[in-house]
Amino acid sequence: MKISWISDAGIRAETSQGLILFNHDENSLTSSSQKDENTIAIFLNEDLKKISEKKLEETTKVIFEPGEYEVNNIPIQSHAIRLNTESLDESINIFSVISEGLTICYLNEITKITIPANVTESIGKIDILVCISNDSSDKSVESINSLLSSLDPRILLIAEKGNNLNVTEIYQKLIKGLGQTPEDPINNANITKSSIPDALKVVNLKKT
Repeated sequence: MKISWISDAGIRAETSQGLILFNHDENSLTSSSQKDENTIAIFLNEDLKKISEKKLEETTKVIFEPGEYEVNNIPIQSHAIRLNTESLDESINIFSVISEGLTICYLNEITKITIPANVTESIGKIDILVCISNDSSDKSVESINSLLSSLDPRILLIAEKGNNLNVTEIYQKLIKGLGQTPEDPINNANITKSSIPDALKVVNLKKT
């Protein structure tokens, strides 16, 4: 599969089973961006779906609520996670998708979430963790390290909103903390089951 970071819109995963768009906005949802008849559009909540629904093609399958789904033979889980904020009613959905034998977990609002053990158990082994960061603060780095510890993915794809640098600051901080050697950022992460490393690999996705 090929995974890319589309502007500040969201993650695009091109798989042999269809196209998966994580949290794309109305500006990035075009006929060409949904060219695959097996396109799945996943939104963090209903409000974000409503904002973009005029741009959705009739053939695009839409998911925005908690639950278990199967679309184009792709199992999808969505779990509502309460945010660590003063508002007890504020929550966000996290999604896991299985395609080509790989489990992808997509996370946003990373500084505000703690994933309960029962959700981690339900998702199971994660091959690819996609974290969208709003900044490169130490708090964001701490949050990602905590998520890595609890979810134990093999590949971390990191993208940073509002950052026009090729190599984002948060990537450099993460790599330094993990004792790894930095690599050049990439537009597309081409990942197969056979290419999954034994140890954690961190990849800096560049905007396309």
